[in-house]
Amino acid sequence: MRCIDERKAQAVFSKVLPKIKPSDGETKKDFEEAGYLIRKLETSVPSNVEIELAGSLAKGTNLKGKNEFDIFILFPTAYTHKEMVMLGLHYARHAFHGMRMESRYAEHPYLQVFHGDYHADIVPAYRIGQISERGSSVDRSQLHTKYVNSKMDSKMKDDVRLLKAFMKNFGIYGAELRVEGFSGYLCELLVIQHGSLLKLLEAASEWEEPALDPEKHSTEGDLRQAFPSPLVVIDPVDPKRNVAAVVAQTSLSRFIFESRRFLDAPSEKFFLSQKGRESAAAIRRMVRRRGTRCLVVGFPAPKVVPDVLWPQLKKTAQALVRHLESLDFSVFGYYHWSDGAECCILLELERWELPSVRKACGPSIKFAADVDSFVKAHSRSLNLHLEHDRIVAVEKREVTDAAAALLSACKSPHGLGIPENISRALKGAKVSPVEKLISAKHSEFLSDYFFAKIA
Repeated sequence: MRCIDERKAQAVFSKVLPKIKPSDGETKKDFEEAGYLIRKLETSVPSNVEIELAGSLAKGTNLKGKNEFDIFILFPTAYTHKEMVMLGLHYARHAFHGMRMESRYAEHPYLQVFHGDYHADIVPAYRIGQISERGSSVDRSQLHTKYVNSKMDSKMKDDVRLLKAFMKNFGIYGAELRVEGFSGYLCELLVIQHGSLLKLLEAASEWEEPALDPEKHSTEGDLRQAFPSPLVVIDPVDPKRNVAAVVAQTSLSRFIFESRRFLDAPSEKFFLSQKGRESAAAIRRMVRRRGTRCLVVGFPAPKVVPDVLWPQLKKTAQALVRHLESLDFSVFGYYHWSDGAECCILLELERWELPSVRKACGPSIKFAADVDSFVKAHSRSLNLHLEHDRIVAVEKREVTDAAAALLSACKSPHGLGIPENISRALKGAKVSPVEKLISAKHSEFLSDYFFAKIA
């Protein structure tokens, strides 16, 4: 067990909290702006439809300067799902006519409305009292708000704010598939489970295969069998759901590691450090010093939502790595990035040029039939000979340059395990040395790859 300076840790929390928690004035303005939008909605919906504030503002766990909130349009369950969604969007568009609005998509469509410095997600859902009445996954949110507010006092809510800042600092806050991290609701449940942020960090520093169930619906062993995820945290309002299902092993490992480091030496840097962005000259120097070859596959982003794009982009990067390695190129590392308009896959190679010949090792001469088959199959090889007890063929290699191999794969991606959306976009891909990509637009992406360092 670690020897923890609790007084020093609490002193750090006290210094950080005013920097991340909205002031009383900011909170008042947040609720005023949310109230304005709610009142506009209430004038557009019939009396049997309710409007409810949800999300971190409604739970009192929001961070300073977030300027966003969720507003739910709650329908009786007598409506069909199609009616609920279509009427919800219709009422919202009527209520906010003349304001900037954008359509968004999760399990079903919702509307994002912009008002001054604020934006709100306007989400149609069913009014439910328990999870058995659920018609879609978004219906849970109202139950989440009630549960959190029933379990947390103001101190615990401030601890959630600190936990969010801690996770944001290390790039692991957010349930988006681009991040594969911890959602706001998951942060709330972790604090509820342990009672405070400090106790959570102490517990996390010892985690191996964490499986948590705040309402004790199941045993830890049962949870591990039911949910094969790196982290399991059962939703108190829906025992069949793992709230942490999206958390990747890397995100979990980072949280465990940073929890240990904080407990060893509490500091504000764990909450408020600035993400580095290196200069173009520094990136070029680093690329030269590594002595590898870095190629970038760049192509237009397909028109899909981010939670579809990022997993497909990751899958494509992994497919290209497998393809290169099947051709005997050696991949040192890879990374993927998108800004919604452009996609880039960076591949760093230890071996990027190959000889024009390759060796195919056949069976031992003890296996006569197999040797005969091998000789027949390689009858057009440049050379057939014996090495000790094995038959060996020397063949002409079709592709000797990694850039050419990547370009060929982009033009003909069929059979490589690349998603169809990306396959179509890859037809217009360019393969270029990373040096050609070094620019202000890509500096953060390249800095993340080349300069990531645990301070």
